[in-house]
Amino acid sequence: MPSRNNPLVVVIGCTGTGKSDLGVAIAKKFNGEVISCDSLQIYKGMDIATNKITPEEAQGVAHHCMSFVDPVSSSSFTSPQFTVHDFREMAVNKINELHKCGKLVGRPTTPKPFYLKTI
Repeated sequence: MPSRNNPLVVVIGCTGTGKSDLGVAIAKKFNGEVISCDSLQIYKGMDIATNKITPEEAQGVAHHCMSFVDPVSSSSFTSPQFTVHDFREMAVNKINELHKCGKLVGRPTTPKPFYLKTI
């Protein structure tokens, strides 16, 4: 579990309200990185459908927990599923890793932050 002594910024808002831009601005100002808590942005190749931030929009700010699950193989009943528990483990490990490096951690998310609630 992340330490309560380390800063963690969460940006929550409706679609199209500028969460990603704000997240990048905060990360740049405070030497931070972004962890995506969007349950759909975990999928590879769904950049447009999930409105993932582009490299240009990210302005060099590292973004984590995005584009790593193959949507085709993960939907099969015979292949391993990526669960919310898996996401929590990955996100908490990344948060702790970034805090050890002295980084502020934050992530824009929607008003229904299913993955965020697990952290």
